[in-house]
Amino acid sequence: MIKFAHLADVHVGNRQYGSYERQMDFAQAFLNAIKFCVSEKVDFIIISGDLFHKKSEIDPLTLLQVKKVLEIPKKAEIPVIAVEGNHDSTYFRENYTWLDYLAGSDLLINLKPSFDDGLVVEEWDGEGAYIDLDGVRIYGMKYYGSLTERILDEYAKKIKRSGFTIFVSHIGVEGYVKNMYGCIGSSKLHRLRGRVDYIALGHVHKAFVEDDFIFNPGSLEICDISEVDYDRGVFIVEFDGEVRYSLRNEFYKPRDFLIAKYRFKDRSFDDFSKFLRERARNLNRPVVDLTIDVEREMRLKINEEEVRKIVERACNPLLTRIHWNVGGYFTPINLDGEARESIEKSVIKQLLENYSYGDISSEVLDLKRIFNSSFNLKMVDRMVEDILFESGKDDEKDYESKIEDDSKNEDSEEDSEVWDWRSAVSKGK
Repeated sequence: MIKFAHLADVHVGNRQYGSYERQMDFAQAFLNAIKFCVSEKVDFIIISGDLFHKKSEIDPLTLLQVKKVLEIPKKAEIPVIAVEGNHDSTYFRENYTWLDYLAGSDLLINLKPSFDDGLVVEEWDGEGAYIDLDGVRIYGMKYYGSLTERILDEYAKKIKRSGFTIFVSHIGVEGYVKNMYGCIGSSKLHRLRGRVDYIALGHVHKAFVEDDFIFNPGSLEICDISEVDYDRGVFIVEFDGEVRYSLRNEFYKPRDFLIAKYRFKDRSFDDFSKFLRERARNLNRPVVDLTIDVEREMRLKINEEEVRKIVERACNPLLTRIHWNVGGYFTPINLDGEARESIEKSVIKQLLENYSYGDISSEVLDLKRIFNSSFNLKMVDRMVEDILFESGKDDEKDYESKIEDDSKNEDSEEDSEVWDWRSAVSKGK
C-alpha cells in the first residue's frame, strides 16, 4: 500500500499586518503539519507550492524555521517532494530559488522542467522534473502564471505513466474562488486522466476535490481576511488499487479572526462594548477587523484611541484593524463631458509623472474610450504600438549612446575573472 501526505500554501515568513506573532503562527502551522505527517507514517510528503511567503527578502529567521522543520522528515527518512509556487519562484530566466537551496541541502526534492530547445522533462538527479520512488512516479511543474496552459500542454506529452503516477503543480482552478487571477479551467487538467492517477495542486487557499482526481488542500493558515471560512488542511492519501483520502486538520487551529461591523448612532460606548464582548466570546487573542459606520458629525466626536482601548478590554486581541466608513463627506455632482475629460486627463498626467513614458495622457484617454465602447482589439493594438514607438525613441537614443560609451571604456578595463556561481552551486549538489 502507498500512503502519502499532500499539503500546500504554507507561506512561512508571512508577517501578516506587520505582526511578529502572525509570522510565528505560520511557522507553527508548518511545524504541526509536518509532525502530523510523520506521525501518520507516510511514505512521502508533497508540498504543492508557496512554502515561503516571499520569493525574495527572506529573513534569516524564516529560513531557519523552514530548515528546522524539514529536518524532521529527513531524520525519519521520509522524502519531501515540492514544486515552486508564485511566492517561491524567481523570474522566468533567474533559475536559482530558495527551494533549490533547500534541495541542495538535501532537505527536499524540487521538481520542475527545464528548457533547452523546448520543454525538457528529466528524472531527478539533483535537478529534474520527475522522480521514481517505490512503486510511485511523481512529476512536478512549478508556477508559470499566464504561460501555464501552454506549458501544461507540452508537459502532458512528456508524461509516461509508471505505477501510481502523481502530477504536482501550483495551479489555480477556475470556479472555486471568485475573481482569482491566474486560474485555468479544470478541463485542462482532466486531460491528464489516463496518464496520471492523482493531481496534487496548490494556489487556491480553499480545500477542494474534483472527481477524486484533482486535489487541493488549501492553505494551513488564514492568509487573507476573505479566507476565514475556508476548509483547509492536509490530505492523507492511501492507494492499494483505489484512492482513499481524508482532509485532516486536527493538528492545528488557525488564528481566530473577529470580523465585525458596527454603527455608532451616538457617543455611548456601553452598547459598543457589549457588542464586542458577545462576539469575542470563546475566541483566543483574535485578529479584530472592525468596520465602523458613522456620520461625519459623529466621527468628529469619537476618538479612535478610545475605541481601540474598548476593543482591547472586550476582546483581548492580538491586533486590531479599524476601518472608518464615514457618511456625509461627499455630495455627488454632475459633470459635463468636457469637465470630466479635463479632470481625468489631469489625474492620468500626474500618475504618469512617476514613469518615463512622457506625456501620453491623451493616448491613455483614447484607449479608455475604445475599451468603454466597441473594444476593437485591432485599434487597441495599433494605438499601443504607436505609444510604445513614440515613447521608445528617446530610450533607443540613450541606449545607442550608452553602447558607444561602453565600447570606449571596454579597452581601458582590466580583464577580471567572473565566478560562475550557478556552476558552483550545481557542483555543490
